[in-house]
Amino acid sequence: MSDDKTPSATSGKLNWTLAICTYNRPHFLTETLGFALAQSRLPTEIVVVDASDAWADHRDLVQERFIDHWAEVRLIYEPAKVRSLTFQRNQALDLATSDVVFSLDDDIYLYPDAAEKIMQIYEADPEERVVMVAGHFTEGAYDPDAGTDAAETSVSTPAGPVSIKGKMRQWLESQLTLDGHFVPYGSVVDRGPLPKPVQDIGASAGGLINGGRTTFRRAVGSQVGWSELLRYYATHEDSDLSYRMSRHGRLAHAQKAGFFHADGNESNVGRFRINTIRVRNLMALHAIHSDNRLRSAWRLSASFLKFAALYLLIDPAQGRFSFPTARAYAYGLLQVPIFLFWPFADFEAWYTGLQEKMYGNRYKS
Repeated sequence: MSDDKTPSATSGKLNWTLAICTYNRPHFLTETLGFALAQSRLPTEIVVVDASDAWADHRDLVQERFIDHWAEVRLIYEPAKVRSLTFQRNQALDLATSDVVFSLDDDIYLYPDAAEKIMQIYEADPEERVVMVAGHFTEGAYDPDAGTDAAETSVSTPAGPVSIKGKMRQWLESQLTLDGHFVPYGSVVDRGPLPKPVQDIGASAGGLINGGRTTFRRAVGSQVGWSELLRYYATHEDSDLSYRMSRHGRLAHAQKAGFFHADGNESNVGRFRINTIRVRNLMALHAIHSDNRLRSAWRLSASFLKFAALYLLIDPAQGRFSFPTARAYAYGLLQVPIFLFWPFADFEAWYTGLQEKMYGNRYKS
């Protein structure tokens, strides 16, 4: 992706774009835009890429619903060129012109000061060592009557001694994080602690960032982009982006910037299929990005073996006696040699076809 746009900020004050991809969910989209337009620090522009057949109707709804805001916030509302989350996100990124992009799901409800707190982190880092900042997921949407902030809606850790069962639960949770499931393509870059001014305003160093709370410097994001190899059910697209962004700078987490995920995921795809796609997506990303396939094969095999064993315990504990997740990881373990060492004439074309068979185009009507 080229980046020939000039940031408008010239004196340390940065601006931001809200970039949203959506498909047949105007009820979530309008709520999300309502929270964005109630920010203490408004976006310069809102970019929506809509894959719906009725995209023009949704655009008209948005224009009319928030008509009083478009004089101060620019609205760019376009149909998707390709009905695919990663393609849509890249399309929205190409349309953005601000210094920072909030690339969010269409059901993320921001706390009123969320954008302000995140932008303060970027502005406290004029050397641009921090390239990506995550918002903080809360348990509920902002309630003006309750008067709570993001930090107060965090899940608290009980005081006092932890039981053996509690310790086991904590250990399992530490294994099942985003970073735990993702296998890096290369060596891990240690960039040291976050800049002190960034820490002083409430940011903490963190691992990979999931898509629902993703913000980044547009100039770097335009270089990296979303992996369009993951065309359909795009699991791991967020881990992939944040991992590749980490090769350019630091990732930070804004603990006081509240993001509520309304969880509008209406997918009815079975757990075995979803996890099979997740495992295959990760292998496909290694096939594209790894500079040492033998190392990737060992890392992937070790990871899949570990998670197959873990889910042999977790699946039945959660009432899944057909072991769908454990089977998906075991199935992936057997396919590592195919993905990494088979002499494909055109791997990307092959994998696009395989995704069609696995899931099909989720946007087909």
